[in-house]
Amino acid sequence: MTRRRLDAVVRSRRTLLAIVAAGLPMAVAAAVTGAWWGRLPARIATTFDPDGEPSGYASPLAAAVLFGALSALFLGASVWSARAEDRNEARVGCAVTAGFVAVLASSWVVLVGLASSTLSPQAWWLMMAAPAWSCVPYRVFGVASRG
Repeated sequence: MTRRRLDAVVRSRRTLLAIVAAGLPMAVAAAVTGAWWGRLPARIATTFDPDGEPSGYASPLAAAVLFGALSALFLGASVWSARAEDRNEARVGCAVTAGFVAVLASSWVVLVGLASSTLSPQAWWLMMAAPAWSCVPYRVFGVASRG
């Protein structure tokens, strides 16, 4: 296999990994949203003041579109960073952006869960685990980068 062909294969693997790493939290958030959609009120809190009280509201559809757009932006960044020439840059870039997607997805799930009265207010602590998702693409990236 030529060096050029090998580089193309490695980049394809990295791209697939980036899509899966950033897309999985988005898919979970979409599935949870779909399951709880009927329970959502007409307005859900989207921003909060320093005391934790809601300070801004949106319709469930508007909030879902906003969170989806932000997540898609980071998904694109994850794919773009995974295609970097340097393997370590690609690993770190993909891990960081996939971690951001996981944080966005978990915050959306908690927000929807609270709005639908499915989760208790202590559920915000679940968001603290989301950055751990960054370890998944970082560790697996070594396998995807081998020729």
